[in-house]
Amino acid sequence: MFDMGGTLVSFDVEHPGEIFQRALISLGISRSLAETKIAFLNAEKEAKDLNLLSSFGKMDREKYWNQWDALVLKYLGIAENVELARIVQSKWFDFVNFALYPEVKDVLMKLQQRGLKLGLISTGYEDGIHLILEKVNLEKATFDIIVGVDTIEKVKPDPDIFRYAIRKLNVRPEEAIFVGDSVEADYRGAKSAGLHALLIDRIEKQQSDLRTIKNLKEILSQIN
Repeated sequence: MFDMGGTLVSFDVEHPGEIFQRALISLGISRSLAETKIAFLNAEKEAKDLNLLSSFGKMDREKYWNQWDALVLKYLGIAENVELARIVQSKWFDFVNFALYPEVKDVLMKLQQRGLKLGLISTGYEDGIHLILEKVNLEKATFDIIVGVDTIEKVKPDPDIFRYAIRKLNVRPEEAIFVGDSVEADYRGAKSAGLHALLIDRIEKQQSDLRTIKNLKEILSQIN
Protein backbone atom coordinates (compact mmCIF):
# COMPACT_ATOMS: atom_id res chain seq x y z
CA MET A 1 0.00 0.00 0.00
CA PHE A 2 1.10 3.52 -0.74
CA ASP A 3 0.77 7.10 0.36
CA MET A 4 0.05 9.42 -2.58
CA GLY A 5 1.67 12.88 -2.34
CA GLY A 6 5.46 12.68 -2.22
CA THR A 7 5.33 8.91 -2.77
CA LEU A 8 3.49 8.28 -6.04
CA VAL A 9 2.70 11.85 -7.06
CA SER A 10 4.87 14.98 -7.03
CA PHE A 11 3.57 18.55 -7.05
CA ASP A 12 5.22 21.88 -7.77
CA VAL A 13 4.63 23.60 -4.42
CA GLU A 14 6.30 23.29 -1.03
CA HIS A 15 3.54 25.08 0.91
CA PRO A 16 -0.23 25.17 0.23
CA GLY A 17 -0.05 28.94 0.57
CA GLU A 18 1.58 29.00 -2.86
CA ILE A 19 -1.57 27.52 -4.41
CA PHE A 20 -3.71 29.98 -2.48
CA GLN A 21 -1.55 32.87 -3.69
CA ARG A 22 -1.80 31.71 -7.32
CA ALA A 23 -5.59 31.46 -7.06
CA LEU A 24 -5.84 34.99 -5.64
CA ILE A 25 -3.57 36.44 -8.33
CA SER A 26 -5.83 34.91 -10.98
CA LEU A 27 -8.68 36.90 -9.39
CA GLY A 28 -6.70 40.14 -9.42
CA ILE A 29 -5.78 40.03 -5.72
CA SER A 30 -2.12 40.43 -4.88
CA ARG A 31 -0.63 39.08 -1.65
CA SER A 32 2.97 38.01 -1.00
CA LEU A 33 3.82 34.42 -0.18
CA ALA A 34 5.11 35.57 3.20
CA GLU A 35 1.75 37.20 3.96
CA THR A 36 -0.09 34.08 2.85
CA LYS A 37 2.03 31.78 5.01
CA ILE A 38 1.40 33.97 8.07
CA ALA A 39 -2.33 33.94 7.28
CA PHE A 40 -2.21 30.13 7.16
CA LEU A 41 -0.60 30.00 10.60
CA ASN A 42 -3.20 32.33 12.09
CA ALA A 43 -6.04 30.48 10.36
CA GLU A 44 -4.78 27.20 11.78
CA LYS A 45 -4.82 28.61 15.31
CA GLU A 46 -8.40 29.85 14.96
CA ALA A 47 -9.51 26.67 13.20
CA LYS A 48 -8.21 24.69 16.16
CA ASP A 49 -10.10 26.93 18.60
CA LEU A 50 -13.27 26.56 16.51
CA ASN A 51 -12.84 22.76 16.39
CA LEU A 52 -12.68 22.99 12.60
CA LEU A 53 -9.42 21.04 12.40
CA SER A 54 -10.99 18.15 14.29
CA SER A 55 -13.78 18.12 11.67
CA PHE A 56 -11.36 17.26 8.86
CA GLY A 57 -12.69 14.12 7.21
CA LYS A 58 -15.93 14.26 9.20
CA MET A 59 -17.34 17.33 7.44
CA ASP A 60 -18.28 17.51 3.77
CA ARG A 61 -15.14 18.34 1.75
CA GLU A 62 -16.47 21.49 0.12
CA LYS A 63 -17.93 22.81 3.38
CA TYR A 64 -14.71 22.13 5.29
CA TRP A 65 -12.39 23.80 2.78
CA ASN A 66 -14.73 26.76 2.26
CA GLN A 67 -14.57 27.47 5.98
CA TRP A 68 -10.81 27.04 6.04
CA ASP A 69 -10.29 29.29 3.00
CA ALA A 70 -12.54 31.95 4.54
CA LEU A 71 -10.29 31.99 7.63
CA VAL A 72 -7.18 32.44 5.50
CA LEU A 73 -8.83 35.28 3.61
CA LYS A 74 -9.82 36.88 6.91
CA TYR A 75 -6.18 36.95 8.02
CA LEU A 76 -5.15 38.33 4.66
CA GLY A 77 -7.42 41.28 5.42
CA ILE A 78 -9.90 40.47 2.67
CA ALA A 79 -13.51 41.28 3.53
CA GLU A 80 -16.60 39.57 2.10
CA ASN A 81 -14.62 36.36 2.15
CA VAL A 82 -17.33 33.69 2.17
CA GLU A 83 -18.10 33.84 -1.56
CA LEU A 84 -14.44 34.40 -2.43
CA ALA A 85 -13.53 31.33 -0.37
CA ARG A 86 -15.94 29.28 -2.45
CA ILE A 87 -14.33 30.56 -5.65
CA VAL A 88 -10.80 29.84 -4.40
CA GLN A 89 -11.82 26.32 -3.43
CA SER A 90 -13.39 25.70 -6.86
CA LYS A 91 -10.13 26.76 -8.54
CA TRP A 92 -7.74 25.01 -6.16
CA PHE A 93 -6.66 22.12 -8.37
CA ASP A 94 -6.15 24.46 -11.34
CA PHE A 95 -3.16 26.08 -9.66
CA VAL A 96 -0.98 23.12 -8.74
CA ASN A 97 0.79 20.83 -11.18
CA PHE A 98 0.72 17.13 -10.36
CA ALA A 99 2.93 14.46 -11.93
CA LEU A 100 3.66 10.81 -11.32
CA TYR A 101 7.22 10.02 -10.36
CA PRO A 102 8.83 8.37 -13.41
CA GLU A 103 8.99 4.82 -12.07
CA VAL A 104 5.46 4.62 -10.62
CA LYS A 105 3.48 3.00 -13.44
CA ASP A 106 6.13 0.40 -14.15
CA VAL A 107 6.48 -0.56 -10.48
CA LEU A 108 2.73 -0.80 -9.92
CA MET A 109 2.34 -2.94 -13.05
CA LYS A 110 5.08 -5.33 -11.93
CA LEU A 111 3.56 -5.63 -8.47
CA GLN A 112 0.20 -6.48 -10.04
CA GLN A 113 1.88 -9.06 -12.27
CA ARG A 114 3.12 -10.75 -9.11
CA GLY A 115 -0.50 -11.08 -7.98
CA LEU A 116 -0.19 -8.56 -5.16
CA LYS A 117 -3.06 -6.43 -3.93
CA LEU A 118 -2.49 -2.68 -4.09
CA GLY A 119 -3.90 0.03 -1.86
CA LEU A 120 -3.71 3.81 -1.56
CA ILE A 121 -4.06 5.66 1.75
CA SER A 122 -3.88 9.45 1.56
CA THR A 123 -4.56 12.41 3.84
CA GLY A 124 -7.12 13.88 1.49
CA TYR A 125 -10.81 13.53 0.76
CA GLU A 126 -11.68 10.63 -1.53
CA ASP A 127 -13.04 12.77 -4.36
CA GLY A 128 -9.89 14.92 -4.23
CA ILE A 129 -7.76 11.78 -4.45
CA HIS A 130 -9.73 10.61 -7.47
CA LEU A 131 -9.30 14.00 -9.15
CA ILE A 132 -5.53 13.91 -8.67
CA LEU A 133 -5.33 10.35 -10.02
CA GLU A 134 -7.26 11.52 -13.06
CA LYS A 135 -4.87 14.45 -13.56
CA VAL A 136 -1.83 12.16 -13.53
CA ASN A 137 -3.54 9.57 -15.73
CA LEU A 138 -3.47 6.79 -13.17
CA GLU A 139 -6.57 4.63 -13.19
CA LYS A 140 -8.47 4.28 -9.91
CA ALA A 141 -8.86 0.62 -10.80
CA THR A 142 -5.09 0.24 -10.33
CA PHE A 143 -5.81 0.02 -6.61
CA ASP A 144 -7.88 -2.60 -4.85
CA ILE A 145 -8.71 -0.03 -2.18
CA ILE A 146 -8.45 3.75 -1.85
CA VAL A 147 -8.73 5.26 1.63
CA GLY A 148 -9.14 8.98 2.28
CA VAL A 149 -9.76 11.01 5.42
CA ASP A 150 -13.51 10.75 4.92
CA THR A 151 -13.50 6.98 4.40
CA ILE A 152 -13.53 6.22 8.12
CA GLU A 153 -13.23 9.83 9.31
CA LYS A 154 -9.71 9.42 10.67
CA VAL A 155 -6.30 10.76 9.67
CA LYS A 156 -2.90 9.11 9.49
CA PRO A 157 -1.05 8.12 11.65
CA ASP A 158 -4.15 6.71 13.38
CA PRO A 159 -3.59 2.93 13.17
CA ASP A 160 -7.30 2.33 12.52
CA ILE A 161 -6.83 3.66 8.98
CA PHE A 162 -4.26 1.00 8.17
CA ARG A 163 -6.27 -1.69 9.94
CA TYR A 164 -9.34 -0.74 7.93
CA ALA A 165 -7.40 -1.05 4.67
CA ILE A 166 -5.92 -4.48 5.38
CA ARG A 167 -9.26 -5.75 6.63
CA LYS A 168 -10.86 -4.70 3.34
CA LEU A 169 -8.00 -6.31 1.43
CA ASN A 170 -8.40 -9.47 3.53
CA VAL A 171 -4.73 -9.64 4.52
CA ARG A 172 -2.98 -9.86 7.87
CA PRO A 173 -0.83 -6.95 9.10
CA GLU A 174 2.38 -8.94 8.70
CA GLU A 175 1.46 -9.60 5.06
CA ALA A 176 1.23 -5.89 4.23
CA ILE A 177 3.83 -3.22 3.46
CA PHE A 178 3.07 0.49 3.54
CA VAL A 179 5.27 2.92 1.62
CA GLY A 180 5.21 6.65 2.34
CA ASP A 181 7.39 9.74 2.65
CA SER A 182 6.37 10.88 6.15
CA VAL A 183 8.12 9.41 9.18
CA GLU A 184 5.22 10.06 11.56
CA ALA A 185 2.11 9.73 9.38
CA ASP A 186 3.27 6.90 7.12
CA TYR A 187 6.17 4.94 8.60
CA ARG A 188 5.30 5.03 12.27
CA GLY A 189 1.57 5.00 11.60
CA ALA A 190 1.85 1.77 9.61
CA LYS A 191 4.21 0.19 12.15
CA SER A 192 1.79 1.01 14.99
CA ALA A 193 -0.85 -1.05 13.16
CA GLY A 194 1.51 -4.00 12.80
CA LEU A 195 2.35 -3.49 9.14
CA HIS A 196 5.80 -3.52 7.59
CA ALA A 197 6.84 -0.01 6.59
CA LEU A 198 9.16 1.55 4.05
CA LEU A 199 10.09 5.22 4.06
CA ILE A 200 10.73 6.64 0.62
CA ASP A 201 13.39 9.31 0.92
CA ARG A 202 14.28 10.48 -2.57
CA ILE A 203 16.76 13.12 -1.38
CA GLU A 204 18.16 11.26 1.64
CA LYS A 205 17.05 13.71 4.32
CA GLN A 206 15.42 11.38 6.86
CA GLN A 207 16.70 9.23 9.73
CA SER A 208 19.12 6.56 8.58
CA ASP A 209 17.92 4.05 11.19
CA LEU A 210 14.60 3.54 9.43
CA ARG A 211 13.97 1.07 6.64
CA THR A 212 14.39 3.43 3.71
CA ILE A 213 14.35 3.41 -0.08
CA LYS A 214 15.26 6.18 -2.54
CA ASN A 215 13.19 4.91 -5.46
CA LEU A 216 10.06 2.78 -5.67
CA LYS A 217 11.93 0.31 -7.89
CA GLU A 218 13.76 -0.85 -4.78
CA ILE A 219 10.48 -2.37 -3.54
CA LEU A 220 10.69 -5.07 -6.20
CA SER A 221 13.86 -6.55 -4.72
CA GLN A 222 12.51 -6.45 -1.16
CA ILE A 223 9.35 -8.49 -1.72
CA ASN A 224 9.54 -12.28 -1.82
